[in-house]
Amino acid sequence: MSHFVPGGGVDRKAGPGASLQRRLVLLLLLGAAVLWAVTLTASFLHARHEINELFDTQQIRLARQVYSTLPNSSADLLPQWTPSPNGQRGQGEAELADLSIAVWDRAGRLFVADREGVLLPRSGSGTGFADLELRGDEWRVYYLSGSDRQWEVAVGQHMGERKELIFDLVLSQLSLWILALPVLLVAILGSVRHALRPLRALAQEVEKRNPDELEPLPERMPRELKPLVQAMNRLFGRVGTAIEHERQMTADAAHELRTPIAALQAQLEVAQMAQSAQAREQALSKLDVGIERLSGLVGQLLALARIETLSALRHAGAVRWDRVMEQVLSDCLPRADRRQAEITCEWPPAGTAPLALTGDEDLLAVMLRNLVDNAVRYARHGAQVNVVFGTDTITVEDNGPGVSAEHLGRLGDRFYRPPGQGEPGSGLGLSIVRRIAELHGLEARFENRAEGGFRATLRRR
Repeated sequence: MSHFVPGGGVDRKAGPGASLQRRLVLLLLLGAAVLWAVTLTASFLHARHEINELFDTQQIRLARQVYSTLPNSSADLLPQWTPSPNGQRGQGEAELADLSIAVWDRAGRLFVADREGVLLPRSGSGTGFADLELRGDEWRVYYLSGSDRQWEVAVGQHMGERKELIFDLVLSQLSLWILALPVLLVAILGSVRHALRPLRALAQEVEKRNPDELEPLPERMPRELKPLVQAMNRLFGRVGTAIEHERQMTADAAHELRTPIAALQAQLEVAQMAQSAQAREQALSKLDVGIERLSGLVGQLLALARIETLSALRHAGAVRWDRVMEQVLSDCLPRADRRQAEITCEWPPAGTAPLALTGDEDLLAVMLRNLVDNAVRYARHGAQVNVVFGTDTITVEDNGPGVSAEHLGRLGDRFYRPPGQGEPGSGLGLSIVRRIAELHGLEARFENRAEGGFRATLRRR
C-alpha cells in the first residue's frame, strides 16, 4: 500500500504501482476514455439517425414534387433531363452526381431521368426505400408510385454523402475532446492532489508524534477518512492502555519483588553466619521456602503480563470442559493430598451440555486451577472443594472460613491479599482469573456462602 511521507510526497518504494495518486489518475483517465468511447458511439448512432432521417425526408419530398409535375397521360412524353451545361450560373457546393432522379410510365419506359438516373433500376414493387449497389457504390433509393401505377418515380442518393457528413460531425466532436485532453489531465491531477491533501496532513500529523504521544487524532476529516482516523484512535487507546498496564505492572512487580528478595538475602546471610549445622539447616530451609515463593510470584507475574496484553484470543475453539478439568485436577491434586482436601466435580444432567463457550482451553485451565488452588490453599485441612458445571455458570466453592466482608470487595485487585493469611501467595491469582474470564466474555463474582465457606462464580456478562 502507499506510504505518504512529510512534504506531501509518496513513498514509491512501497511496492510496484503503490502510488495512490497515480492509481486514481489512471482510473479517472480510464473512466474518461470509456465515457468518451460510449459518448462517441452514441453520438455516431444519433448523428446517423438524424442525417438519415433528414435525407430520407428530402428524398420523399423530392419524389412527391416530381410526381406532382407529371402529366396525367403517358402520351405526353417529356424529354430526359440532364444537368445544365457549363456556362450557366454555378451550382455552389452541390454534388449533383450524388443525387439522381428517374421516372417510368406504366409500360416501364423511362420517362424522365438525369444523367445518373439512367442507372437506377425500376422497382415495380410499390412505394418505399431500397438500398442498392450500383457500379460498386452504395445507393439509397426511394420509389414512389400512385395508386393507379401510372407513374413510378425513383429518387436515389449516393450513401457516401451521408457517411461523409456523419464522419465530419463525429470528427469535429472528437477533435474537441482531444484538444481538451491536456486540460482534463491537469484538472484531474489538481483535483486528486487536492482531494489527497487531508491524507497527507494526517500522515504528517502521525509522523511528527513522539512514541509516547497517544492522544486521539482530530476527527475533523473528510467522511472517507473518518473510519481510518477512528480506527487509529482506537488503536492509540489500546496501545495506551497496554503501556499503562505495563508501567503499573512494572511498578507493582518492583514493589512486590523487593520484599522476597530482601528476605532471601537475609536468610542467605543467616545461613552463612550460622555457627551450627542445625541453625544452618533451618536457615537453608527458610531460604528454600523463600525461593519457592519468589518462583511462584515470578510465574504469576509472567502469566498476568501475558494475558494483560491480549486484546483477543489467539487460539479459540469449542471448549471441552472435561479436558480442562482433567488438566486442573492433575495440577491441583498433589497439594490437595498434602492438605487432605477432597475435590469433587459435578456435571449437568445427562443430555445437557455444560456452559457452551468458545475460547482457549489452556487459559481456561489456568483460570480454574487458580480458583481450585485458592480453595485448597486457604480452606482448612480436610476441606471439601466442589466444582459445579451448569448450563450457563461454573461455580467453585469450599467449606472454609470465607473472607471477611470488609476485604471481600477488594478480591481480584492485583497484589491484594487479606491480612492474616498464613499461606504464601502473591495476590495475583484472582486478578488472573478475572482477566481470563473477561477475555472469554465471562464475569467472575466472589462471595461467602450462607452455610459457610467461599464461592467463586463464573457467568456470561
